[in-house]
Amino acid sequence: MRALRGLIAGTALLVGASVAAGCSAPAGPAMPAAALYQSPEQATLSWFFAVNHKDKAAAVAHFTPAAAGDMNWGNGDTSTWATFSALQCKQISASAVSAVVYCTFKESQAPSVGNPDSYWTVSLERQTDGRWLINNYGQG
Repeated sequence: MRALRGLIAGTALLVGASVAAGCSAPAGPAMPAAALYQSPEQATLSWFFAVNHKDKAAAVAHFTPAAAGDMNWGNGDTSTWATFSALQCKQISASAVSAVVYCTFKESQAPSVGNPDSYWTVSLERQTDGRWLINNYGQG
């Protein structure tokens, strides 16, 4: 019982530290990053982590198949992607199948974007396997 409590506490500490840092380490090839995060807010933070690390495959994996094209920034040239700092995200609505997360940030100037934004609303859709995937984002 004592070992189990230690394992649970260690896991909670690791998860808490990952969330506090804004994201966790990238997922291995067997599990896309989006599969690691079960809340809409965590999925959104994980997406920003993939973008900041210029990991196109992981960034695209955070989108529903129908919306994956929304991640074709700079025609797929990750060196043109913006970087996001001072990231703060908060879930503002949710149902059993959809959620909205509001994020504020400082976006760097980058060739694949126009003027940097300071916030986005991210809409997510719950998949049958429990993952939350992005189906829309922006200031609209």
